[in-house]
Amino acid sequence: MPQPLSRVRNPETLALLGKTLRHVRETAGLAQGRVKNMRQGTVSKIENGLEVTLDSFITYATSLGLEIALVPIGQAALLQAERPASRPAPLDLLEEFDYLRDPE
Repeated sequence: MPQPLSRVRNPETLALLGKTLRHVRETAGLAQGRVKNMRQGTVSKIENGLEVTLDSFITYATSLGLEIALVPIGQAALLQAERPASRPAPLDLLEEFDYLRDPE
């Protein structure tokens, strides 16, 4: 019987994304239990960097008025220049976690 594929886990990324979403939620004045389409426990898991499904993560971001965008490498800076001041800056995870990059 084939072994199940191991899941990719990156606690640093999950913690950073959770912290960012918590900031957006708190800035909007929402309690965890008041996030539309989300259970309070799931919101807490995401904000604490625990492992959740991609669907839950996307639902949470969408409930906060955010969208997930796949941007060509190096283009996140262009998005930052174009964003309104009221919107949070997009995260460039390649830049944020550059110290984790494999040596070439």
